[in-house]
Amino acid sequence: MSESWIDQTMINIPGYNLSFVDSITHALLVASLLDILGVTVLIPFGILGAVILDLDILLYLFSSKRPHWYMFIHGGAAHSLTGAAGIAIITYAILYFLIRTTEYFSHITFPVTFTLLALIAVIAGTMTHVGLDFLASPGIPLFWPWKETRYTPGIFAGPSPIMIFISLGFIILYIAGLIPVSYLKLYGSLFLAYLAICVIIRIATTVKIKGTTYPTINPLKWLVIEKENNCWALKFVDLLTGLDTGNRTWPALQGVTEEDIGRISDIPEVRRVRYHSAFTIAHRRDNGDIVIEDPSRVEGIVRYPPYYMSIVLRQTDHGKWEAVTEQPIIETPSGS
Repeated sequence: MSESWIDQTMINIPGYNLSFVDSITHALLVASLLDILGVTVLIPFGILGAVILDLDILLYLFSSKRPHWYMFIHGGAAHSLTGAAGIAIITYAILYFLIRTTEYFSHITFPVTFTLLALIAVIAGTMTHVGLDFLASPGIPLFWPWKETRYTPGIFAGPSPIMIFISLGFIILYIAGLIPVSYLKLYGSLFLAYLAICVIIRIATTVKIKGTTYPTINPLKWLVIEKENNCWALKFVDLLTGLDTGNRTWPALQGVTEEDIGRISDIPEVRRVRYHSAFTIAHRRDNGDIVIEDPSRVEGIVRYPPYYMSIVLRQTDHGKWEAVTEQPIIETPSGS
C-alpha cells in the first residue's frame, strides 16, 4: 500500500466516537431555535429531545446477537422520522411519570410545567436531531419501518469537527460567565453560515466530480465510488485540481451469480452488512462458501461504521444458506 494511499485514509469519515460530543451541537441548535422563537421556557424540553436519540448507541447490546434486530443500532430505527417521534413521546411520558411520582411521595414540587407545547418541544428536539444527521454521511433511514434505505445529501462527513469545536467553545464561555444565554442566536447564525458554505461546496462537487461522492473531513477531498460493468471502483478526488489518488477496484461478483445473490439477499446477516455499507462485493471460496463484504471497510479505507463489514455464508445439506461468521476476513479478491 502506497504512502499516498495511507495519507488519504487519514481524512476519512469519522467514527461514532464523536457522537456524544456531537450531542452538544444538537442541544445548542434546538436551544437556539427556541430562543429565536421566544419560548426559552421550553428549551429544557427541546434539549431533552435533541440528545435522547443518541442513546440508541446502547441498543447494540441487544441487537448485536440478534440479526433480525439489525435496525436497532446507532443511527438506525431511532433516527427515522417515525422512530424519533415515538421516542419523543415515550421520553415525555416517562419524564412526566417520574416527576409526578417523585412529587407525590416526597411532597416536593419541581419547577416543571407539562403542557402540549412542552411535548411539541421534545418532538421538535428529536426532529432537529434527525434533520442534522440527515445532512451527514452515511445518512439515516428516514422512512423506516417502510424503507431501510439511508438518505443523505452528503453535506457533512459525519459529526462536524468544526461545529463540535464551536459548540464546545460556546459551552465553555457560557459556563465561565463570559457570554450570556442570549448568544444562542449568534450560535445559530454561525451554524447557518457554516451550513451555507458546506452546501456551496457540495453543489460544486456534484458539478465537477462524476460518480457517487462522499465528503471527508477535508472539504476539498471527496471519496468517489463508481460501478462499471462488474467492478466497483473507489478513489479520492481533489475538488480544486480534479486530481484523483488511491484508485482501487474490486470485482462485484466473483464466482457468484445474480441468482445466488437473490437466494441470500433476505438473510438478516446479509441485510445487516449491506445496511452498513456504501457497496458490497461477493465472491465464492474454494469450499463453496459465499462471502459478502464491504472491501472499503474491511481494508480500513472507510472506518465507519467499524462493525458488520463482512459475512460468510454456507449452504447446508438441505440447500439452505446460513451465516457462519461475521468477523472481518483476510481472504479478499485481489484489487487493482
